[in-house]
Amino acid sequence: MNLQPSSETAAAITLFEHEAPDPFMALVHASRPITGGAPESVAPFPVPLNFLEFYGLANNPFADCVNPGFFFRTDAHSEAFRTLMLAVEFETSVGLLTSPSGMGKTLVSQLLLQQLNPHKYCAALVLVTPGMGKCGLLREILSELSVALPVGVPRVQELVKILSNQIIDLHREGKRLVLIVDESHLLSADCLHIVRTISNIEIPACKLVTCLLFGEERLNSRLDHPSYESLRNRIYMRGSLPPLNVEDTAQYVKYRLMIANRLAEIYTPQALAAIHRRSAGICRSINKLCMLSLIEGASRQQTLIDESLIISCAARM
Repeated sequence: MNLQPSSETAAAITLFEHEAPDPFMALVHASRPITGGAPESVAPFPVPLNFLEFYGLANNPFADCVNPGFFFRTDAHSEAFRTLMLAVEFETSVGLLTSPSGMGKTLVSQLLLQQLNPHKYCAALVLVTPGMGKCGLLREILSELSVALPVGVPRVQELVKILSNQIIDLHREGKRLVLIVDESHLLSADCLHIVRTISNIEIPACKLVTCLLFGEERLNSRLDHPSYESLRNRIYMRGSLPPLNVEDTAQYVKYRLMIANRLAEIYTPQALAAIHRRSAGICRSINKLCMLSLIEGASRQQTLIDESLIISCAARM
């Protein structure tokens, strides 16, 4: 079979190639350099200036982490810490610390863990997660106490019994359980009643557990409901952490810079006032705004951060 195109077909193909070139190939040819040699290299993105080096900081004073080394002890923080330590020392059933989100409740809980005498107290820190149920809460507590869980799916009553026995064993060893429950505002109604049950574990002479609840301010309004009267009556010691005022905000920023080995001023007085206004005195927001301003200030090679730079960074928060 003859598969060669006829002379008319060949001529048509030749005419099409000249009049209608392949658009893809045309693009490829157009992208090639006109002259010989390698194509020009693409300029790399600029590398951001290291703000720690630029401002002479040993480490990041405003990092998004809980670091007790940067703890700034305001009067409110000192009073909250003292209140919760008294709750432990006087063996009360329940202590409560509330504040807006980002004011350092978790940091206070870490400081408590550091200060509690391990020969007198067995501390268990439980972080509440959304949707945690009664069994989940009890399992988390037992896990923190390194207690083996029974095989299968135990009932709530069984887990409470295991925990109760462990608490009594600790008492026989001369230790008291201090249960620190962080993010307590996320506890369901059932879980709050489990906390009440745990706080009620006792021998004739005394209660055997101190439960310390850390939560956002909305927990107070929840506990005001009549259904929580029994738990509310067990809360002997209460503390709160209000937002920082303008003076404390300025000292907070300077203190953290000092801990990071920066003694010279970085922020103008007007910038510090702007930090307070834009953060509303919330510690986490102060950290975020200060870190953004240090990054931006270094990129501009601005040795002193002024109010306009703070306002610019606050607009991106």
